[in-house]
Amino acid sequence: MKKIKLIYLLPALCLSSCSGFSPSGVYEFRLGKTDGAHFGISVNLKDDAYTRYEGTKEMSLTLDLGSDFSIEKIAEEYKEEYPLLEPIITKAVSILPEDKTLPGYYSLTDLKHPTYGTRVKIGSDYLADKIYQEFPEIQEYIDINEFTTPEMVEKIACAYVNEKQFTLQIPVSTDDVIQQLAWYGLFIDTEGAAFMTKFDLDRLPGEKGEARYGTHPAKTKDEKGNVVADEVDMMNEEFEFEFSHTYLYQTDEIGIRYAVGSFLTRNDENGARALYFKPFDDSMSLQNIEGELSIKDNDLGLYTYKEIKFSAVPHSKEVSVTYNGKKGVEEGFTDANGTEFTFNSFMRNPFVFRDFHDVKVGLAKI
Repeated sequence: MKKIKLIYLLPALCLSSCSGFSPSGVYEFRLGKTDGAHFGISVNLKDDAYTRYEGTKEMSLTLDLGSDFSIEKIAEEYKEEYPLLEPIITKAVSILPEDKTLPGYYSLTDLKHPTYGTRVKIGSDYLADKIYQEFPEIQEYIDINEFTTPEMVEKIACAYVNEKQFTLQIPVSTDDVIQQLAWYGLFIDTEGAAFMTKFDLDRLPGEKGEARYGTHPAKTKDEKGNVVADEVDMMNEEFEFEFSHTYLYQTDEIGIRYAVGSFLTRNDENGARALYFKPFDDSMSLQNIEGELSIKDNDLGLYTYKEIKFSAVPHSKEVSVTYNGKKGVEEGFTDANGTEFTFNSFMRNPFVFRDFHDVKVGLAKI
């Protein structure tokens, strides 16, 4: 029998032992004792393949609620350390199945965090399957799975795993969720007419692609510590029309009013306030535009719609209207139809992008 020298086996041994750790196992976060009023959350990363999607494996998330579990009691006891615990638990309990275990799937990425380890993509088909079982006819109109894919989940919660723990990085409030989504290129307008806007990702400052998730807007400073570039400012400047909250409306053939573009104002070198317009559809003509503005009655606090006609300069987007030269609440203009408007009556406060806050919840491997 021919003997094989150990040195020839080293490359194969290295490939089998050094190719990376196995993340499989149970990871747990717990508050309170093991009995009575306690709350725990565990994630089980399994080695079994998830057959629906190639390259993924099964996982599950389980809530452990003690026999004397009380959301109010847990929240009161840990409110200083975990101020958002109550709404998180409440939402989780309402979504999970009766056994409090949410089935899902995961896959490892090539991205590494110096502290928290390998980025993990996670997803679940549970919600979509449940809805389709109850209402099979809606499959023809909407793909609910689109909202529970790893690509969507990581916009809310980035996940990491190493030899000791599974970490979830999540925003600390609803407002921070909206800010974080905007940073990732998905703007949800909770005040204006456009419910959801997907940004051109090439226009976003910061990291591109998968490397962007888990990051925050950065500031660049010179040798003296002065800020020379701020990605928060870049976001607000680049997407000022998307963030404006002030829209031009038109009505379709069945009478439904919808937004077709947005307005903003700037002061020129003489201190006069100028109006600017950008259509959502770049092919829209900027000559003799007709539509409606949502006008606020300052006395009654009600909104009505008022017709407007104007043209805009293609390059600068400045609206060609006749300004009245007044100041304060009376400052405004006359449109192409001779109708008078004041800025105060229709300009809304814009969405302002800011850096957002998140928290990293670590589940220890058991």
